[in-house]
Formats: sequence, C-alpha cells, structure tokens
Amino acid sequence: MPHTAQHPHNPCSLDENDQVPAKIWELLRHNDTFRADVQRLSKLDTEERNNRAKTGEHHGSAWVESWQLLESIKERHPFAGVALEWLVPDPLFEIHYKALPSNLDLTGKRSAPLVTVKLQQGSNPDPKDKEHWRTFEAQGEQDAESVANLNGRPWRRGPHVHLQLSTDPRFCDKVDPLQEWRDYFTAGRKFTVDTPWCDAPPQFKREFSFLWRQLDSRTKNRVTGTRIDAPYEHETDFFQSWHLTDFRASGSSNLSKDDLVKVLKFNQLADDYRVFAIPNTIRTRMEARRVADWLYDQLAANLPAREPELYGSPLQWDIFLTVRDLMHAGTPFDEALQESFEKIHLKADNWHEGQPMPDQKKGWAQRGTDWLNTYRMMDAPLAGSGFVQKIFSDKPDRSPPATSVSGS
Repeated sequence: MPHTAQHPHNPCSLDENDQVPAKIWELLRHNDTFRADVQRLSKLDTEERNNRAKTGEHHGSAWVESWQLLESIKERHPFAGVALEWLVPDPLFEIHYKALPSNLDLTGKRSAPLVTVKLQQGSNPDPKDKEHWRTFEAQGEQDAESVANLNGRPWRRGPHVHLQLSTDPRFCDKVDPLQEWRDYFTAGRKFTVDTPWCDAPPQFKREFSFLWRQLDSRTKNRVTGTRIDAPYEHETDFFQSWHLTDFRASGSSNLSKDDLVKVLKFNQLADDYRVFAIPNTIRTRMEARRVADWLYDQLAANLPAREPELYGSPLQWDIFLTVRDLMHAGTPFDEALQESFEKIHLKADNWHEGQPMPDQKKGWAQRGTDWLNTYRMMDAPLAGSGFVQKIFSDKPDRSPPATSVSGS
C-alpha cells in the first residue's frame, strides 16, 4: 500500500502544480552550500547599506559583487537564483498601465500587442510614496517604457514585482503582487531559509512554479489555469506565408520588423520545442490515427515505463522532515531516527488503551537499517549523495535541477 504523507510540510501532499517546486525549495533551504551563499549575499547587502548610509552613494563595490554573485547563480541554477532574490531582496516595484494601440484594426486577429501608456517604478511597495516612486507617461509615438528607458531605469538586484493595470478589465492582472508584498512583510515579518513552502510569499511560489512549468509539460499556472506562459502544444504558423529567400540577413541593422519576429519565433521553437513535420495531405480519420500513433512512438521513445518520484517519495519526506524536527528540538540523530520510525511506521502516537502495543524494539530490529537508508536518500552529508546535497552542489559545474532525479 502506498505511503500517505503525514508531516504537515510534506510537499508530496500538495497539488500536482506545486509538488516539485515545493520539493526544490525544501531541499534548497536545507542545503549547506545554498545557505552559505545566502549568508554571503546578506553580508554584501549589509556592506552596501552601510556604505550608502555613510556616503550617500548607491551601487558601490559590494552591490556590484552581490549582483555578479546573483547573476552567476541564476545562470547555473535558476531556482536558487530566484530564492536568493527573495531571501536578500533589493526589489523593484513596477505598475504598467496597458491599452490597445489607437487606430488598431482587430479584424481577423486572435491577439494584439498592448502599449504601456503609463509606467510607475519604485523601491518600496507603496506607490503613494512620491519620494521613492517615479512616473513616466507615453509621449507622442513613444510609449511609457521607451520614455523610462531614455530617463534611465533603476538598477535593482530583484526581485522585480510587476502589476499590470488597464481601463479595460480584460488586460488587468488577476492578483496584485504589490498588495501581497505589503500584506506578507508587515510588522517586520521576514522570509528566510527557515520558512517552509506553505508560509513562503505567494509571488515567490508563483515564480518557482513558473520555472518548473518550463521543465514539465503537465503543470499549469494556478492563476490562469493555462500554460500560456510556458511551452504548450499548438500548431505553429512559423512557416506560413514566409520564404527563406525573403529573409534579409546581411546584418542585424538591416533586419525588418517582420524578419525580427521570425528570428524570435525560430529561437523559441529551437529552445522550447521538438518540431515534427506532418503532411497536410491527410484525408481520412484512419490516416490521422496512424500519424498520431507514429507521433506517440516518437515522444515516448526515451521515456521510462513508470514515472519516477521526483526528489523523494512521500515516505522519504516524512522521515526526513520528522527527523529534522526532532533534531531541531535537541534530539540526537540516532534517537530522532528511531523516534521517527515509531511515529511513522509503528504509529505509536496513535495508540489507544485497549489496542495492542506496537513492539518497538522488534520492529526497529527488523527495519532499522532500511529506515536509515531511506533517510540517507534524502540527506547524506558525508557521501554527498542525498537529494539535499545534490540539489545545489558546491562544485563549479552545478546545474539546474534535473528532471530525471527520482526516489523510491
């Protein structure tokens, strides 16, 4: 019988859209290398703040070093980069006021570009604070973002918190991340490496989930219920009404707007999709089924017969989290491991008068070694083989979480 998650912070009990992002965060926050980088970034942030207080200057050497550290980690491990942004924040808040371009003909179009008619930027989440907020408005043919670029955009490490508003409710964001920030960080509340997934800031969780949607075709945006912000199945119009001989590639400065659109679409197809050619001469349902079966064979060729349990099973997480809780309360590891066995496997805490008492010594003698090995799948600091250690290695070639990592 499959093990049912028991610990209140076990990520295996979450919705499919949140499970793996939550696992990655829980593993990261227990990873010693990641925690050391958090401390390093925090130290640089403090140096920058102290220098700013003394000299009044922004973006000193400590800020530059902190920005370089963050960018290098984001490049190697996007999840760790996002987490660092939120743990040691240097935020930029923006409100984009969007509208349809004037005199736009929407006949026969499924979508249309929006223009920014007004842009507000600030270093705190209160747009009413005129001292720390700036406002830019469209001027003539220049939209507000172009005007802001001409005036110089502020340098911030992140996170960048965006809100889109419009007089047309269709173009307004469904959630207000600035209000969420104000609600979360009230009365000195902080987000730290000791914060479990369930208590993390909502926008932080959405950003983690966004990153995972780029790696898993099943998960959806919890706000929109779609995958429109990630690769999704569709028929591409890339090859329609366009010929390679029309492409003017004599230099980037000579690219037309249409050519540039094609370049961007090509890069998206190359980076995010596998492209299959299906003849447009299919005339029968039977032939359509044959092609669909062929396509299934291509997609399933290198996939495992059984889906692996990414980053730990429900039992592994229950053992790991229970042992961690007990050790945090001062219990030695060996005792914590055995007590976790009694809590989870023997369910000794649920024993009531009149029921047979679990034989704890016998049970531990039979399963103790297996229980330890199960814990070590999650946390093996000496061998460096646990999920906690592998999620963020201290080696220079560390990379984003691999989708093939599994647990039994």
